[in-house]
Amino acid sequence: MLKFYRVWIGIMHALIGIQFFLAGYGALGTGSPDESFSLHIMNGRVIAVVALLGILFAALARAGRKLVGMAAGVFGLVVLQSLIALVSVAGTMPGQIIFGFHAVNALMIMGVAEASGRLAKQLIAARKPETALPVAA
Repeated sequence: MLKFYRVWIGIMHALIGIQFFLAGYGALGTGSPDESFSLHIMNGRVIAVVALLGILFAALARAGRKLVGMAAGVFGLVVLQSLIALVSVAGTMPGQIIFGFHAVNALMIMGVAEASGRLAKQLIAARKPETALPVAA
């Protein structure tokens, strides 16, 4: 299950990469902001579901509280990402400053997801049985 979690985090990374592309696509879109960022918003919802399921998969892997906590941290940051977008008021200086944290938080999501993937890799390596050489009698 731990190997599955690593694959799941790989999917999360791919979705985050797509999310950055869609943010640029939306920023340069010609329609209204709702139309331009519709794919970005939709992919963000997919990321939220993937992050939520990541908590479940980390728990099922029985990898310990640290990995489950990191998975929960990813989900928490994804929720914060949506709150930042909701709270910021477009066209105002405070709103733009708050919205600037949207990009910073996205980098934090990537970092915590990467750290959880590395931890899972270490745990997989630690679970491998030692390959012992046969003892000659």
